[in-house]
Amino acid sequence: MASGTPLKFSKFSYIFFIVFFSVILFFDSKNNVFSSLRVIQASIVITSDLLVNQTKNFFSSVYVSQTEKQKLKKEARELKNKYEALLAKNFFLESNAPNIESQSMRSNPTSAKIVNFNAYKYICCGVHEMLISKGAPLFRPVLNASGLIGQLVERQGNLGKILLLSSSKHFLPVLIGSSYCNASGKGIPMTISCRTDVSEINETIFRGQLVYTSGLGGIFPKGLKVGDVKEITLLGDAAEIVIELAADPRISPNVYIIEEA
Repeated sequence: MASGTPLKFSKFSYIFFIVFFSVILFFDSKNNVFSSLRVIQASIVITSDLLVNQTKNFFSSVYVSQTEKQKLKKEARELKNKYEALLAKNFFLESNAPNIESQSMRSNPTSAKIVNFNAYKYICCGVHEMLISKGAPLFRPVLNASGLIGQLVERQGNLGKILLLSSSKHFLPVLIGSSYCNASGKGIPMTISCRTDVSEINETIFRGQLVYTSGLGGIFPKGLKVGDVKEITLLGDAAEIVIELAADPRISPNVYIIEEA
């Protein structure tokens, strides 16, 4: 038989099918022969609808929870940024210079984001630097939420370069008790050092003593907390004083520039 040729049935076949299905319908109407099948069919339809609705509700709740989660994360970041800005401003209030306090009440530090900081070089190498998202006036003190971390030394387009206090290229006049000392970075994280006359030891300088900026040099105002004396080594008539810095530049991506120091 060629493909597509319509099938032919005899009249007897048509009559047989009509009679057969009529008998089935008659018995079904009298005895509900296929009622169980109809129940199964209805159950399948109801179950399918339930599964579809539950699936829709699940994905809808997932979408809502993810949206709420993202919203909460954003609010948490904003609150964290505001908190860190308050800590940076409060850093002035904790200093030992009244003129610093009045300056902090007149103006807020300019905020910026760290865009490049090589943590490996910070640990292994002598020069400690980072790039921030704003090129503010040069040679200004830079803070983070934990305190003084360095100064702005260079502009690179719209970015600014910070030289950290611990860098071997950085120098900082400090005040330890009543003694002035020219400290410099050692290329070691969280550490600077300076040398002074051995006669100053045990009189005005001792372990654990707080160290502040001296105000000399024209960059850092007097009275900003730098850290505390960690170690004292006698070298003949001189003494090397190792200072542990109070502020860690790694704790936050936010920094604050003091444009009017």
